[in-house]
Amino acid sequence: MIVYTASAGLHPWTPPHETAAAFADYAVEPLWALYHLGELLGILLMGVTVLALAWRLRRGAAVVWATLGAAAMVVYAGLYAVFVAVDGVALGIMVDRWAGAGPGQQDLLYETAFAVRQIEGGLFSLQWLMFGIVAGLFAVAFFIKARSTARGRWSNILGWIIAITCLGALSFGVVQSNTGYSDLSMAFQTGIYIGGVWVLVVAWFLHREPEHVDRAEKPSTRV
Repeated sequence: MIVYTASAGLHPWTPPHETAAAFADYAVEPLWALYHLGELLGILLMGVTVLALAWRLRRGAAVVWATLGAAAMVVYAGLYAVFVAVDGVALGIMVDRWAGAGPGQQDLLYETAFAVRQIEGGLFSLQWLMFGIVAGLFAVAFFIKARSTARGRWSNILGWIIAITCLGALSFGVVQSNTGYSDLSMAFQTGIYIGGVWVLVVAWFLHREPEHVDRAEKPSTRV
């Protein structure tokens, strides 16, 4: 989380739908690709945390939902890697070419860079839709764990926090996919910041609940 936040904080903050101003800022940023690689590293580290959570929930009825959540997290990390390739590499190259071109080529290169931006925007919506699915699956896992353990209060609280993360990510993904980068999508983007809170909550859970706690689950009452 720290790696991702630090890398994202160094990224130019010009709104992406203010295209000309954003491209001008990107063109003078010498470490553009490096910032995005830092973000990818942060996402991969957060992915490891989520996979560790799935391993911790491997016993009991929650295991199926946790396993599906882990698989969805791998898909999310893959989507983010493609997003970085488009935004952090392809767009950076096109913006540099646009900024350095003569008057006769700038319009064409601007439109080409704008097309790359639209591909980036599509990937951005897909990755957060997938993140919402990841959170939703783990929310169900925690609600099930809350019903099957002697100390289910904290699992229930964590389930609701993760459920809110799910709604925030899904709502942003839907708006982004329908409007692209826009004032409306930027307003909904605040919903994805809850994802950072979720990862911190997961890390807290892994620290608070030692391995042996999983063995304390109530025996199933099914016949």
